[in-house]
Amino acid sequence: MADDLLSALRNLANRWAMKARDFNRDAKTETDEVKSSYHKGYAEGYYRAATELAALLKEQGDKPISATPAAPVAVPKAASAVSAPAAPTYATITVGEVLTLLSYEGIDPRDIEQRKDNTFRAVFSKWQNTMDHERIEKMKRADNRVIILSSGRTKDTNDPFIEFAFKGN
Repeated sequence: MADDLLSALRNLANRWAMKARDFNRDAKTETDEVKSSYHKGYAEGYYRAATELAALLKEQGDKPISATPAAPVAVPKAASAVSAPAAPTYATITVGEVLTLLSYEGIDPRDIEQRKDNTFRAVFSKWQNTMDHERIEKMKRADNRVIILSSGRTKDTNDPFIEFAFKGN
């Protein structure tokens, strides 16, 4: 149940970030100064709300949700066991920062999901007038820290997706 709640809150933060992106785009295209200011205000409000919720969820991810914390389990290490290589660590970037970065390159994902390991999955509309390889190149140009982990098409809707992360320090 707690995972469902966290997932729902992450989705809400993503929706707010998308609304911020949409209002920001509308503010740029609006010719009336009053309406442009109106859109900018909404964009800023949604962006702040999304980033604050994302920060709260990230903070919550380190703590157990239940009132009784689980006891740590000690696993004995065999003397002859070879330790596995450490998983790569990626830079911590907020969804809002990612959306802003992609927006500057003209990449508009339909949905973006931030994972616990600081990787992202961006899903795009198949109706966008951009080839998959062009989208990947734009993403690489957007920031030199971008690492493309995988790309392809979703099974259910055949929409293009890109899984990516940002190089850590």
